Amino acid sequence: MSKNKNLTHRQEIFCQEYLIDFNATQAAIRAGYSRRSATKQGCSLLTNNRILKKIDSLKNDRCQRLSIDADYVLRQAVALHERCMQKVEPKIQKNKIVEDTNGNPVFEFDAVNALKALELIGKHINVGAFKERMEMSGDMLNAHFVLSPIENKESVKFASSEDEVE
Repeated sequence: MSKNKNLTHRQEIFCQEYLIDFNATQAAIRAGYSRRSATKQGCSLLTNNRILKKIDSLKNDRCQRLSIDADYVLRQAVALHERCMQKVEPKIQKNKIVEDTNGNPVFEFDAVNALKALELIGKHINVGAFKERMEMSGDMLNAHFVLSPIENKESVKFASSEDEVE
């Protein structure tokens, strides 16, 4: 365990434990904080910039060690999508390929996981159909909100002063 002179031993352990499940309360408990105060301690630790930098550093180290990058995630998402669409193997029961009445192999469709994989792919390559955004600027009287599930949709402009409110 490499020492970071800015963190206490318990904070170092918290950072490493947080990477296990990204659960601040459980990480705090595993790092030795009291069960009664673990939720509060976990939240507090995650507002500390030194803690956040250490967690980010540990995540980057892990990604490099495991050779996980955007290409890897995209390749895995594509493979998962194809598997969910059953382009890889037919449905098997009792060690036999399930066939329809014409003797053709039956392929099972997993719509939920296929959609999730496709959504991940779409977000990664920035497909506009998956984009949802909300933008706010200025104070509430001078707020401009943009809610557009698809690019090229018109923005909705709210009143910029009380005089414009009907």
